[in-house]
Order: sequence, then C-alpha cells, then structure tokens
Amino acid sequence: MKISSFIIFIFFTATLYAQSDTEVFLFDLESSNKIEVKNGKNISNNKGYNNQPSFLDDRYILFSSTRDDQTDIAKYDTQYSSKTWINSSEGGEYTPIKIPNKNSISAVRLDKDGKQRLYAYDASNGESTELIKDLVVAYYTWYNEDIVVSAVIENEQLNLYSSNIKEGTNKKMASNVGRSFHKIPNSNLISFISKANSKQWQIKSLNPITGDTKLIANTLKGIEDICWLNSTNLLSGKKGILYKLTLQKDYNWKKVENLKDYGILNITRLATNKDGSKLLIAAEIDPDISSSYTVSNQSNTIEDEAGKIIDKHIDLFNNRNLKDFSKTLNVNVLVKDFPSEIKYYGRDNLIENYTQFFKDNEKSNLKVLNRIALKNIIVEEELLSLNSSTKRQVTIYETENDKVTSMTSIENSKFKKKQEALINEHVKMYNEKDVKALGRTYAKDVMIYNFPDEVVFEDRSAVRDDYIALSESTPNLYAEVLNRIIIGNKVIDKIKLTKNDQFEYFVAIYEITNNLIDKVTYIR
Repeated sequence: MKISSFIIFIFFTATLYAQSDTEVFLFDLESSNKIEVKNGKNISNNKGYNNQPSFLDDRYILFSSTRDDQTDIAKYDTQYSSKTWINSSEGGEYTPIKIPNKNSISAVRLDKDGKQRLYAYDASNGESTELIKDLVVAYYTWYNEDIVVSAVIENEQLNLYSSNIKEGTNKKMASNVGRSFHKIPNSNLISFISKANSKQWQIKSLNPITGDTKLIANTLKGIEDICWLNSTNLLSGKKGILYKLTLQKDYNWKKVENLKDYGILNITRLATNKDGSKLLIAAEIDPDISSSYTVSNQSNTIEDEAGKIIDKHIDLFNNRNLKDFSKTLNVNVLVKDFPSEIKYYGRDNLIENYTQFFKDNEKSNLKVLNRIALKNIIVEEELLSLNSSTKRQVTIYETENDKVTSMTSIENSKFKKKQEALINEHVKMYNEKDVKALGRTYAKDVMIYNFPDEVVFEDRSAVRDDYIALSESTPNLYAEVLNRIIIGNKVIDKIKLTKNDQFEYFVAIYEITNNLIDKVTYIR
C-alpha cells in the first residue's frame, strides 16, 4: 500500500510540472476605454520550459526557465533586455515570486530526491531556506510577508492551506482547488480557483485570517488561469485568445484579442504589474511565428556558445570538480587583473592555484548577477561566496574553440550613484551631438584604449576631434545601451551603435575619478 501511494504521488507531481515547450511574452496594456494589448515580445527566447512569470518590481521580471536540462529562476531586466539567474541549486524551481517587504524570492523546488517544498532564495546570493516543512506545496501566493496561501498535494488532489511562516502554523481552508492564486487589488483577500463543482470551476475569494470564502465568478470552461488587471477586471486566456471579465457588468467572459499573430497557441499563465500597464503571458507557441517577436538584441550563435562555455566553467567550479574544471581552460590560459596585469599563465599554474584555493576555502560558490556577451567575449558581474564572506566582482572571459583562453578580474570598490548618472549624461550628449557638453564628461587627460591596453587617444581634445569627424560623416549616429554592469568606479556598457543605417556592437568600460571619465576601454 505504501509503495502504491508513493508511485501515485510521484505521478501526480510530474503531472503538475509537465515540461512542455513554452515561452514568456511581455505586452503593454491599455485600459482607459477598452482593454488593448500592444507591443508584444518574447522575452524568454529559450528552447524548453519557460513559465510562471511574475513581476519582481517595475524593472525586473521573474520566471521559471530551462537551463542545462533543469528548471531554474530567471530574472529578466526590461531596461536592458537581458536575462540572468537567481540560483544554482540541483533541484528544479517553479513559480518564483518576490516575498513582500524582503530582499528574497520564493519558489517551489522539486529536488532530485523527489522532495518538493517551498523555499526562500536570497536575492543577493541565491542561498535557499526551506519555508514550510510539513506540506507539499504545488502552487501559492503571498498574502503578506508572513502568510502564504497555497495548493497542497494531498490524497491525489490539491487542497487550499493558509500557512503562517513566522508562527509555523498551517490551516486547511478548502478542498479540490486549482493552481491560480492572486492577491485581489485594493483588498485584504486572495482569489483562488475552486474545482468543487466539476462541471463549472469557480473563482472565489479567501480571507486567510478568518477563512471566509465568497463566490466571485465562473471561470472560462475548463480554464483555471486568471489574473487581476484591477479590482474589477479579470483577465484569462483560452488557447490563443485573451479574455476579460468586468465584475458586476459582464455576464460572460469577453474576447479582448486573438494573439495567434504572436505565435501564441495556448495561454498557460498570466500576470500584470501593479499599475496594470504591463501583461505577462506564458504560452505554448508556434516557433515559426513567435521568433519574429523575440527581443531585438538576442544573442547570436557565437555569443550563445561562449555563454555555454562559461556556464559549464562556473558549474564545475561550484561543484569543486577541479579535474573537469581544468578541461574548460586552454592550455595557455591567461589570468589577469584589469586591464592587463598577468597574475599567472598556463593551465598547470591555474590548477595549482585552484588546488590551494579549495584547500583554503572549505565552501565556495560563484553566482552570476549580470552578463554582457559580445561575440566570443563574456563580461560577468559575479557574487563570490567564500566560507562566511561574500564579495562582488567582474570577470572578463575570452573564449575560443570551446575553451576559456583568458580571465581578467575587476575588483569591487565603493560605488556612488552619481557615477552612473554621469554615464547616462555622457550617452545622452553623444546622441544629441552636443560636443561641448560631451567634452565636459571627460577629464582633460582622459585615456582611451582598445582592450586590454592598446592606446587609442591620450587626451580630451583628441577624443573631441574624433567625435566631431564621426558625427559630421554620420547624420544618424546613435548609441543605445543594451546592458550595464556597475562595479566600483567602473560602469560597463554593451552598446549598439547606429552608423548610416548599419549596426556596430561593442563594450565600453568607463572608469570614473572625481565625477569625470578619466579612462575608457573598448572591447570590439
């Protein structure tokens, strides 16, 4: 009997997280007179499972995404159209959501040993802590920073629980529920899907404190995924069509738009931001159509391959597998301090150094916070945890023939926000062709280099003259920042430069002293 129950449990869990190929889309929402969705783009752009999106804040988006044959927490930056990873655990993470009033993210983790629990992940270093020990959580949302409302696997169905994390208590509120949970805007209530009536599923409200439930509306036939646009309007999807329901006005769900032109075949999840201006949709797709709506700066094949080399390199480092880690390195690998000071040379010296490193540090973990890719070069903002301490750093990796050929480190130092403001002003003046204002962003003795240390210009007047000649010969000269990493006094930008209707991509490393740019290193 115990063996049979175990088999049923494993089957039920696998059904909950079936790994169909899905993508995550971001849309603009307008709802003044009628609800309209516009400017859709595929932000996951990743083969495999990409699902369960949520808004971390006004800038960042979280979703579950396939990486190296497992599902991890991806963080998408809407400002720079870039994706990084929150965690590097061995299990698969699902339904990532920000924990209210904390610098943490929660997710359901399905570990390789079959254990399934709700965890919290530190947003700074990805370290995880189990939140609810006694329940097998499948889907959930936060009521406040202490109370979770969740669907719990029990006796081959999902039952509704309210759990107080602070007090360590769990209370069953309803039986036979669906997977969609949301905080109802401008209320102290949570919405959930009741499947008690098998012929017609219903949207109900729950007060997690008192346990009171009330009927709100019926779902679309056979559909359990909804989200709230505001306190009176709900959104849902069936196949590739988006629907809305206005409470106390609509008797039935009304069609908003058919999203088939985006390649969306079947909507699986929906989420809106706080002011209802953005909509996230996870969906099964037609790849021939949806590829037209991927973000404009998606990585090319060379950058993808370089990224895979570095991902493998870091994973082996985190697993402390020195033998296989060394195989990711070119036999003549260079390890440097920025820009070109050699620390040591050759794979044998590196193995000797890392052997001692692992002896000196019983615990070590490297987490990627942000990544800039340019052809075969990867620039990463990283968080390195050593025993009980952590430090932030940037590493510039050069790759060739599936190997790392060089690693250049940039150490962290105190950073002031005005340094980023200076670079923002610099880019603005560059695009406005304001030569005098652009010149004021440079120090008089500014040095310009090609990576790592090839001198291009040696003072501000030479930089100004070069810019004047370029802008006069290029009427539509325009620089767009695609991604940014900030470390100490350095601002590192990946830039898309438009020159006479042609595009050029490069990385600029700005070094700032006394609120002026005194050094720029270009990686081309």
